[in-house]
Amino acid sequence: MKKISLACLKAGHKGKISEVSGGRGIVNKLMNMGLYKGKEVIKISHMGLKGPVVIKAGRSILALGHGIAVKIIVEE
Repeated sequence: MKKISLACLKAGHKGKISEVSGGRGIVNKLMNMGLYKGKEVIKISHMGLKGPVVIKAGRSILALGHGIAVKIIVEE
C-alpha cells in the first residue's frame, strides 16, 4: 500500500485514511465531519491548482480546502 496525501490521490480512486498531519483543531474538525483514521474515502474531483477537493465518505459528499486535503494521508 502506497501512502500519499488526499490532494495527490487521483479522481475516482479509493483510499483509507492512515493519518492526519495537523494539530488537535484540524483532527477534531475532521472527526466532526466523519473523517477519521481507518475511514475509506473516494476522491470525486479536484478543482485546479489549489482549489477544493471533493470526496465521498460513507453517504456524505464533502468539499475540503486544498490545505486540509494535503494534511490527510491516505493508503491507496
